[in-house]
Amino acid sequence: MFDPRQLRHVFLLFHLVLGAALLWGSVHTVLHLGPSDPHALVLGTIEAVAAVAFLMRRTLRIGAGVLLAVLAGAFIIHGTRGEWRPDLLVYAAGVLLVGVHGDVPRSDASATRTA
Repeated sequence: MFDPRQLRHVFLLFHLVLGAALLWGSVHTVLHLGPSDPHALVLGTIEAVAAVAFLMRRTLRIGAGVLLAVLAGAFIIHGTRGEWRPDLLVYAAGVLLVGVHGDVPRSDASATRTA
């Protein structure tokens, strides 16, 4: 059974894994598609900077907002090409979750313990 006291740690792990996956994907895009596709270079670079901001506590929400915009744009671009990319929706849902909740403060985790 899940222990509610572990919520903060699980949420932080989710945040870090999501941010790292988005950063890796954007760097991969820049390195592999960027040299031949200037749009991929620009969007991948913006996504990489936003992913780094998303991973940092002070800029988490700004990074989340930019990531959501980039993911929405990527979803639309792929859609116009007839490419269905549900993974982009999953990334966006995760970014939205972390962006709305932000960093889970210790006081929230301790409040969960007493409930």
